[in-house]
Amino acid sequence: MALSQWLCLTFLLWPRMGSADKMRAAVVSNRSWDLQFHLDKVEVIDVDIPTPGRGEVLVKVFASNINPVDHKIVGLAGWSWSYPHKLGYDVAGVVQALGAGCERLKPGDEVWGEATSLMESLTTAGTYAQYAVVSESVLGLKPKSLSMLEAGAMPMVALTGLESLRWAAGAPKFRSANTTVLVLGGSGGTGHLGIQLAKAMGAAWVITTCSDTHSSFVRQLGADQVIDYHKQNYYDVLLPKSVDVVYDCVGMDGTGDHAYGIIKEHGSFVTLLQGGKASLSTRLRRPDVHQYAPTCVGSCSEHKKIDAVASMVDQGQLKVHIDQVFGLEDIVKAFNQSLSGHTTGKVAVKMATAGSEDQLLA
Repeated sequence: MALSQWLCLTFLLWPRMGSADKMRAAVVSNRSWDLQFHLDKVEVIDVDIPTPGRGEVLVKVFASNINPVDHKIVGLAGWSWSYPHKLGYDVAGVVQALGAGCERLKPGDEVWGEATSLMESLTTAGTYAQYAVVSESVLGLKPKSLSMLEAGAMPMVALTGLESLRWAAGAPKFRSANTTVLVLGGSGGTGHLGIQLAKAMGAAWVITTCSDTHSSFVRQLGADQVIDYHKQNYYDVLLPKSVDVVYDCVGMDGTGDHAYGIIKEHGSFVTLLQGGKASLSTRLRRPDVHQYAPTCVGSCSEHKKIDAVASMVDQGQLKVHIDQVFGLEDIVKAFNQSLSGHTTGKVAVKMATAGSEDQLLA
């Protein structure tokens, strides 16, 4: 090929080799001096579209959401990350390409999941982006009854609840027909799914705490009793040893010390944060109570678990409430809304890609 022909061909292909291989993604631009999350370091920039490796799937992302771990992970990562670093774990989208060794999925499949295989949990899968490479092991087929927006808002909170309550039950369902579950923080992202999961697993009586303004909302989800935490302490309202399971979706320090008193003999306390655990002195007084602080990574997010959630969705047992929706370019506003601590349900993030708007709500 003559030099002039080569130059001409290079010129014609350049747009496809450049901009066509780029995408928009939300990143932490650089490491902060205190190794913590700072909103002023969150940006949306052009980056290369990733290529799936062995066991990985390239997904065109339609939706995700904000979870507390999405900003807490920055502090946990410390010096291990390189920058700029992509953020985001939850994903709903369409399979574009498969890496070697993928067998369950195929291009064109509509999928959803929480990208927290062991490696992804440390590095983040980067699902706040127009495309993401995700381990096939964590992806399930999206329920047809869910829109992309709903599917993107649900995985982590649903899987965390499933892991927590199945642990407490010791089985996929509660064994006793008279099981009582208390969900602390029932109007939040994890809590509002926790209420529904407890009912779907056979709890006879579900109690929750929230403000009076959310009382009607949580009752519609299945709560049988609502305690306004602005007016009463749940541990003053409920009788000693009257609750089988306490699912703490708030995680305030010392919660376990209050909760242990209302838990039945050999009951369970599950909290989302280590600080919520009961103190050693409380545990020594009640060694019969089982305590757990789940970290929903690895086996918690595998596709069999998201398929179990999908089955509940298809049976009409689970639905996600979306508080607000933000575009990818407004990711900082989405984080601000989530960090305010006053959301009802979830804060969703939608990705802008060609032809995506019509599919978001389908």
